Amino acid sequence: MNRWADQHSTCGELRRTSERNAHSVMTYSLLAARAVIGAAALAIIALAGLHILKSEIDPRRNMISQYALGRHGWVMALCFAAFAAASACLFAALIAHVLSLLSWIGLVFLLAAAVGLAMAARFPMDPVSTPPGQWSYTGKMHGVAFLIGVPCQILAVLLLSLALRNQTSYASLPLLVLTAVIWLSLVIMIAIMLIVGPGKSTNPNGPERFLGFPNRLFMVAYGVWLMVVAWPMAR
Repeated sequence: MNRWADQHSTCGELRRTSERNAHSVMTYSLLAARAVIGAAALAIIALAGLHILKSEIDPRRNMISQYALGRHGWVMALCFAAFAAASACLFAALIAHVLSLLSWIGLVFLLAAAVGLAMAARFPMDPVSTPPGQWSYTGKMHGVAFLIGVPCQILAVLLLSLALRNQTSYASLPLLVLTAVIWLSLVIMIAIMLIVGPGKSTNPNGPERFLGFPNRLFMVAYGVWLMVVAWPMAR
């Protein structure tokens, strides 16, 4: 009788411990998911505000990194830092819920994207007129940040969207639509860069006059994707 009572007590304690652990995980994911939404919203608001604060920069022709130069450059650093924080928080929110290898690979790319975005915040680009041989250390590191951040962003978005799309809580959310927008905007941006090419003279009527649009669409769509993925966990 005593043995049965002891076993029953042990099972009850294990069940309560399991429930407490599950509650802790849910609370942790909830807070991290809400941080994702807040940070991503801040990043998008900061980017929108720069179009007013630095209205002399033509958004059609120039990439968003140019906002980091000169007055109010700290706002662009804040924007990149907020994107980095949102990416890192989404990693933290999802890590307790991943089940497949695809999800784990996507999370690794997401964390690497956060590193690249944080580097972009810390190291602003050089002016576009700077010859390659005269690039500063900061300008070179911004290039490294681009090479790390952008590929990892698109791969994280693709892999995690494919992994999450069949889950009930994500079935009605436009993950694949946002993924398509992000990839398409990057393809357009790369196509324009290839057409223009390094060392070519600027053509006021050339395709480079549209370079800023896909660049902005890429970052805004990425911010919205972060919030959409975090939303089911943040409610």
